[in-house]
Amino acid sequence: MNPDEEPVIERIGKSRLESLSDGIFAFAMTLLVISLVVPEIPDSQAPDVLPGALASMYPEFMLFVISFFILSGFWISHHHILERVGYVDPILVRINILLLFFIVFIPFTTSISGDYTNVLEAVLFFHFNLLAASLTLIAMRWYINRHSATLAPEIRSSGKSNIGRSVVMPGMILVAIGVSFIDTGSSMWCYALIPLLLFLVDHIRHPKDATPREG
Repeated sequence: MNPDEEPVIERIGKSRLESLSDGIFAFAMTLLVISLVVPEIPDSQAPDVLPGALASMYPEFMLFVISFFILSGFWISHHHILERVGYVDPILVRINILLLFFIVFIPFTTSISGDYTNVLEAVLFFHFNLLAASLTLIAMRWYINRHSATLAPEIRSSGKSNIGRSVVMPGMILVAIGVSFIDTGSSMWCYALIPLLLFLVDHIRHPKDATPREG
């Protein structure tokens, strides 16, 4: 090999990675509803027993809603992250596979924490699962920013502008973990603050983004 020649960098088209990821996200979001199991009740007793049985499933319903919209948020973030690259390399593929491992695990931890909302270990299992997925997304964003010249040669890097939104999810998960040691059930309500925090982050950033350009 001529020493003056530039080394060949292995790059892979991202379409198959996006297809696999979309399929895993769709599967995980669909699998969440399977954890909502209504107890079998004889038809003759259903009018009297079913309303109470459904009411007793409140923790499972709440966890289903939380997990579904968090998975939706992860998918949107994943889409925006990969949208910025033209190619993927083997390291980025491995980071993405690690992310999908944590994503496909969410229905299981949702089911466990929904069934045992008063058990600290079960609730922490759910929180740490979300934290691992969130941190892996941040690692993916960081890696793309670090190697943008290779992975996105035609796209100007803009990762720093999203740093505020990136830390909202892991920050709130850490808060939920702390609250879990006080009240396991209340820790789940921490996630309801995420839309408000994202709105505030965007509101703070907006004046900078809206500053008229010179020229």
